[in-house]
Amino acid sequence: MKNQRFVLLITDSAGQWTRRLAIRRRSIQLFVGAVAVAILAAVSMTTHALLRYQEAEETATIREENQRLTTTLASLQAKLPDLQHATLRAEAGFAQIWSKSGLGVEPSLLAVGPIERDATGQLSSVPSSNVLQAEWIALPFEVERIEQDATRTQHTSAELLEYFHDAQRLLQNTPSVWPTTNTFITSPFGRRRDPISYDWLMHKGLDIGGQTGMDIRAPADGIVIYAAHRGGYGQTVVLHHGFGLQTHFAHLSRFRVHIGDRIRRGQVIAEMGSTGKSTGPHLHYEVRRAGRPLDPQRFILD
Repeated sequence: MKNQRFVLLITDSAGQWTRRLAIRRRSIQLFVGAVAVAILAAVSMTTHALLRYQEAEETATIREENQRLTTTLASLQAKLPDLQHATLRAEAGFAQIWSKSGLGVEPSLLAVGPIERDATGQLSSVPSSNVLQAEWIALPFEVERIEQDATRTQHTSAELLEYFHDAQRLLQNTPSVWPTTNTFITSPFGRRRDPISYDWLMHKGLDIGGQTGMDIRAPADGIVIYAAHRGGYGQTVVLHHGFGLQTHFAHLSRFRVHIGDRIRRGQVIAEMGSTGKSTGPHLHYEVRRAGRPLDPQRFILD
């Protein structure tokens, strides 16, 4: 500590003295201290920069994730009304199907609870920030699955409803009730001896006894395609019921409908008489499918 300076000798390659420098101890200490401070400052700045870079990177990742979640939530909210409508349409379809089946309306089919929203109209149950990212990633796929299920259910219900509509129309248009209040059959369907010619002939319908002026009612829904005199049938009305079915009403005394009229089951279409080839007041009633006469009693259910 007594020496206050160091002596630095610099020689050349020949060993000759060329220069001699004297450096104070204090200067060396200051230099070393400055270098140490600089190194510490550099290390500190580098560490701080690395930490800030990591924080910035994490912040950018969080911001990007938040933006993605916000976009996803907005997309789900935009799809929600369509999902609700599809669900309601499907449920309404099933309710109609249940009703068409004749079993009434099943309350559970209509128990579709509304999706809750807050005062601003947004979803009231928005997931909190601690929801796992995997759940958010899976959410769009879950919504897509619900959409597909709702669409498939709606199509299925539409097909079933169409089937029940066709079945209901078939039942409404099938002649399944008596055309008269009197059910006394004077001559059944099938081969018989003709009451006028006494030849064995095919009787294409039922002869139902009664009195002149008795109401003749439509046994099913249909359209009037004929209302005029027709040879031995006399005054005749023909109803077309669809599905290849027709009903013929002969020997009438009076028409109560016109060609083109749409008729409902039970509606009065004519009055009983004895016109044409007839031995007395009665109704000759035929049911034909694709032009082929069938036994009307096979269709009468009441």
